[in-house]
Amino acid sequence: MKRRSVTIKDVAKKAGVGVGTVSRVINNSPHVKPKTREKVIKTIEELRYLPNPHARRLSSGHTKIITTIFPQMVGEFHQLLLSGLDRELEKEGYTSFVYPLYSENRYNFVRESSDFVLGTDGLIVDALNVDKLLSSFIPKKMPVVSVEYESETYDSVLVDNYYGGILAGDYLANFDKDLYIITHKRESKLESCVFQERVNGFLESIERKGRKVKEIFEIQLDWIQAFNTAKRIFTQSKNCAIFTTTDYFAFPVLEYARVIGLEPKKDFYLCSFDNLTLSDILKITTIKQPIVEMGSIAGRILLRKIQGYNRKPQAVVLKPELILRNT
Repeated sequence: MKRRSVTIKDVAKKAGVGVGTVSRVINNSPHVKPKTREKVIKTIEELRYLPNPHARRLSSGHTKIITTIFPQMVGEFHQLLLSGLDRELEKEGYTSFVYPLYSENRYNFVRESSDFVLGTDGLIVDALNVDKLLSSFIPKKMPVVSVEYESETYDSVLVDNYYGGILAGDYLANFDKDLYIITHKRESKLESCVFQERVNGFLESIERKGRKVKEIFEIQLDWIQAFNTAKRIFTQSKNCAIFTTTDYFAFPVLEYARVIGLEPKKDFYLCSFDNLTLSDILKITTIKQPIVEMGSIAGRILLRKIQGYNRKPQAVVLKPELILRNT
């Protein structure tokens, strides 16, 4: 007997939420609590429910849905990226369905359930090697834009992370301090390589100035790990300059320094990367990347491709800038 297709009502019942909540998750509405969103996405995976856009396609030729794949969701950064993307999509009546991979199992779900990707009008892939990980099951005619990764196959929008690392190195190498780096540890092929590009740029910069890094700490995107790493650094040296490859690491570093009574620009220097809201509030010197603009450009390019504009793949590379504050 043929297995009954899973419906949105089945998902809602198992997840313990209303059908409207499931619909809002599918359509990437911001009016859903993070825990609820994750519970619904997990239920969708368990039931192998595929949001069916084909009814829309029958009448209009388009689903008006874009699939957006992230390696993981990291707070404000992805909120800003999506705000830029959604701003462009909404102009043409499109919405985005966001799917964070997180793990190999979730990647396999996308790969094996091709309708999950192929049933929409286009695809945004963030911070993943789309050429190696996804291109084998994406039709050549599928409109695709790669974000934060320069693809050989598809149009790309990215920030020059290497140059951003150079800017950080040029700043911190000016001070007679022990140089340290705190960066993200890449543990899976699904994780972004942008952090390593930032490190490489930083190392090139300080080497040109005859400087060396005392130690590089690779950790997960975790506040406690960053806090403990700051403790290790300040135990080794209270005369240091630290480059954190994301603002998420800079916040706990600054907090630990406060706990032990160290003052930025007096006892240590700190330069980070992203320019998130809290870095402005805490007056952290950081490398600003145009996150919203990156999402907007990706959205415009994808819409043009959906509308039939074809050209050879090109990369739009945006320049970061150093924002000098109090660290």
